[in-house]
Amino acid sequence: MAGIGFELKKLFKPTGFLSKVRAIAYSALVSLGPFILCTATIVTLIIFLNIMKIPYKERELFIATIVYVFIFSQIISSGFKMIITRYIADTLYEENYKDILPSLSGLLSIVVFISSVCAIAFYWYSPLPFYIKFTSYVLFIELIIIFIMMEYLSTVKDYIKIVKSFLSGVIASILLSFIFLKFTNLDTVFGLLLALDIGFLLIISFLTGYLKNFYGETASKKYFNFLEYFDKFPSLFFVSLFYTLGLYSHNFVFWTSNLSVKVADTYVYAPVYDVPTFYALLSIMPSMVMFVVSTETSFYEKYRNYYSLITGKGNFADIENARKDMVRVLWSEVRNLVEFQLFFTLLFLAGGYYILPRIGLAQLSIDIFNLLTLGAFMNSLILVIILLLLYFEDRSGALFVSTAFLISNVVFTYLTVNYSESVYGLGYFASTLFSVVIALIELLVYVKNINYHTFCGQPILYKEKKGIFGKLISSLSRDKNN
Repeated sequence: MAGIGFELKKLFKPTGFLSKVRAIAYSALVSLGPFILCTATIVTLIIFLNIMKIPYKERELFIATIVYVFIFSQIISSGFKMIITRYIADTLYEENYKDILPSLSGLLSIVVFISSVCAIAFYWYSPLPFYIKFTSYVLFIELIIIFIMMEYLSTVKDYIKIVKSFLSGVIASILLSFIFLKFTNLDTVFGLLLALDIGFLLIISFLTGYLKNFYGETASKKYFNFLEYFDKFPSLFFVSLFYTLGLYSHNFVFWTSNLSVKVADTYVYAPVYDVPTFYALLSIMPSMVMFVVSTETSFYEKYRNYYSLITGKGNFADIENARKDMVRVLWSEVRNLVEFQLFFTLLFLAGGYYILPRIGLAQLSIDIFNLLTLGAFMNSLILVIILLLLYFEDRSGALFVSTAFLISNVVFTYLTVNYSESVYGLGYFASTLFSVVIALIELLVYVKNINYHTFCGQPILYKEKKGIFGKLISSLSRDKNN
């Protein structure tokens, strides 16, 4: 992700208000492309449904479908994204550029198969019409592909083309939705899902072309070499998976409560809770953009200097000064991030007070939104600290934080959901508060002892051990050579 930060930072060099607005917009779309894409299109389509006075049942079915597709595409792809990010970074460092695109094909073949099995099992007994199930399935797979492709696109330098790709998909989806709803007799939900499918397919086509042009047509046959990283860094998979599960686990608990509703005998969700969750999570987008364009750039320079002195045989005084400088910048950037996000959190709380009642949210949902927005504020800090711990190769610490977040969110939410409506949302808030304290302590302790971890954390004699995936790759390579 540091590469993204350095490239985007160039956009901030030109002076002028419009230049800065453009740079922030590019940063947001590149770092949060899929999320922004979904948000923009879904909000617009919901507005269309309200303006055109579409029956409530059809609107409810569309929203429930989007909730499931969006949440579970993130969950399934999350662990694989972290593994492939590490593989791409190492492959670029070793300058084995021909191995990158084949890994995308190999990874997608695995993830799409797993996702397809899950989707088919879920829809098997659903009474929904086949065309609704099929378009929902296609949207689910397309989202997973985009989430994974974004990890590869972080290496592509032409961010303007990436931005244009996402905008073309958004515009195509919105225009087609309007056409299908206004000028055809297509089923409403089917028309909307079909429009999204076409828009997302357009994005995937453009992004695939950019990747092929960037890395060239020639590629190796190493489609599944990334699987060795499941042997080397299994914790990376679970760090991302547990964090993503933790992000939505409170919603799952509410799906079992008296707030839950069943839509078309297929989807179970809690709109009174899920809708404010959606709006609350929007509040953390500014901090994610800032982390990419500021924290990773400023901090990474000091981080690189510290470790370059160690690997370059710098003297102890220089290393210690570099360490102090790195730690100072680290906490300074964390503090700046907290202040930056706090401003937007307060802005969302104030805006929610005036806007949410006008778009139809009940008072209970507004009260939930307030607590969830405060929780999202701390959630953004949890994610940043997890990423910083991974920078320092403290994978066990990052796994501990993400696991604590997942477990505490389930436990605290379960305690509140069975207590009173007045405390709905408090479980998520308490979980993020508890988890951010743990995360800060973990980062503080690790940074304090970073010299020890750096010099003593590595084995004296390193001997690589092949796990099940490594042995499988070696076996396949021998078979091909023979």
